[in-house]
Amino acid sequence: MYYINYMHKEPCMVSYNTWMRWLNEVLRGHWKRCVNMFRMDTTTLLSLCNDLETHYGLKPSRRMSFIEMVAMFLFTIVVGASNREVHERFQHSGEIVSRCLKEVLKFICLFAIKVIKPVDP
Repeated sequence: MYYINYMHKEPCMVSYNTWMRWLNEVLRGHWKRCVNMFRMDTTTLLSLCNDLETHYGLKPSRRMSFIEMVAMFLFTIVVGASNREVHERFQHSGEIVSRCLKEVLKFICLFAIKVIKPVDP
């Protein structure tokens, strides 16, 4: 019993439909799927990812591309997904999801400062 509970580690994130498979399916599929998941079409999403990478310094991690990082962030805020829902959808641990969301939020805030400007009265 001790061995089963503490020693035998069964992998948890083993879904066939991994993060990049699902993301590629959404990005290459019907345009409405991308709009439903991220509230923007594929070209706008890729343009946002490109801007965040080139102008604001968003860098991919060892195991995650910057496109996946931005998609994970958008999926979280658009769908209102919890950390557990996101880590199940993208097949990453809750800690990695949390770290990724904080990282992308930092760059989105920098992007918003430049893009969203109040009108001078």
